[in-house]
Amino acid sequence: MKKLDLNDEQIDKVMSLHGADVESMKSKSEELNKTNKSLQSQIAERDKDLKTLKKQAGDNEGSSQLATPRFIIAHSTATPNGEAWAISRNMKNSINTSQTYVHFVIDDKSIYQVGELGYVAWGAGMPANSLAPVQIELCEFTNHKRAMKAYKHYVNWLRWSAKKYGIPLALDTNSYRGIKTHSWLVQHGYSNTDHVDPWQYLPKIGISKAKFAKDLTKGFSGLNIALTK
Repeated sequence: MKKLDLNDEQIDKVMSLHGADVESMKSKSEELNKTNKSLQSQIAERDKDLKTLKKQAGDNEGSSQLATPRFIIAHSTATPNGEAWAISRNMKNSINTSQTYVHFVIDDKSIYQVGELGYVAWGAGMPANSLAPVQIELCEFTNHKRAMKAYKHYVNWLRWSAKKYGIPLALDTNSYRGIKTHSWLVQHGYSNTDHVDPWQYLPKIGISKAKFAKDLTKGFSGLNIALTK
């Protein structure tokens, strides 16, 4: 800098600016490292929570047949105020007698896994069961606050399941792939049952088909539901 005919004061200013740039770059680098660590922590936490929450079918329980990944099936329980722990326990206790169970049961507090992901579950009739690697039951509540919180968990886990198996987030379209309600499967000949869920329930808590479809494209975030994004 002396060779550039800069005086001491000018040299001090240049060095000061250089030092500020270096500190700014350090700060940005540290912030990126923190963000990366946070994302890694979230992924690890998701895996940990899934292992903690799931109640897998044991040996000789349920189907051993792999499902063809065409549908993610959206159910609701038709059991007013029944909680996920109780409904999932009943499914497990009678899995080989009633032959009715799904992969996840969800309420406002918990997510319980009954069936093994990727394998056929017995929740929607045939041939739908063989085409769905994930079927999810939404618990129904008369308390609107509980109902909406459970619904948000439900939406986010439907989204997660669809993304896991490369299935579109589109709801009840005429496409042969997507998120399908049990009601849609019955109407279109994919189910030999007469169920109408979740449409006997969702309108009661203010959820129309248009809103459900829109929510599935966007998902939810916030306190106590971040792990289900």
